[in-house]
Amino acid sequence: MINKLSLSEQVEEALRQEITEGRVLPGQRVTLADYQEKWNVSSTPFRDAIRALEVQGFVTVEPRKGVYVAPMNEETVKEIFDVRIGLECLAVELATPLIPLDVAQKAQAGYLALKSVLDTEDKSALGDRDRRVHDLARDYCGSRRLRRLLMSQMGQFRWVQNAIIQNLPRSYEVALPEHIEIMKAICERDATGAAAAMRKHLDNSRHRLLSHLDTFHQPMAK
Repeated sequence: MINKLSLSEQVEEALRQEITEGRVLPGQRVTLADYQEKWNVSSTPFRDAIRALEVQGFVTVEPRKGVYVAPMNEETVKEIFDVRIGLECLAVELATPLIPLDVAQKAQAGYLALKSVLDTEDKSALGDRDRRVHDLARDYCGSRRLRRLLMSQMGQFRWVQNAIIQNLPRSYEVALPEHIEIMKAICERDATGAAAAMRKHLDNSRHRLLSHLDTFHQPMAK
């Protein structure tokens, strides 16, 4: 398949993934020279990528110091969740009557089945299942613009979500009843109930992360 992204866009995407998947932690310096050598890419695409990531809120540039992953602080968490709640509650409300019933029921059954495998499945498999209701809301919302907005914010959402998982080892188990509640409303074609359940879930997720921010050890800029 032909990659239509420019080199700077490919570097941007790769660096964003390093951040959102936790390979470079909030507050940690991004050693660009190491990535340039590792990926065999010149400095110009990296400069363009850093500018884009700075605008998106993933990194901060400190004059004469370097590039750092943005801190995971209370303001960051609140702002990201404010955006997510607004977009995803609308998306799931619009999607509820549009998701094919068999697809919704299969997703619901998947969440119910998770109860028995939470301690046995690997975390990547659990993550895929954990995101299912959010993917359904985005994919079936029936609005291209809303879908694009959600996709553009997905890196930010994933970044915070991974922080929650790292700080709360039982996060999948804690969120499971909330996901089941959302899917129950979707299967009953209760759009208002699905939106309310989604808001409750995201509000709870925000609270869980904020209550554990003091355990999130972030490197200090030097």
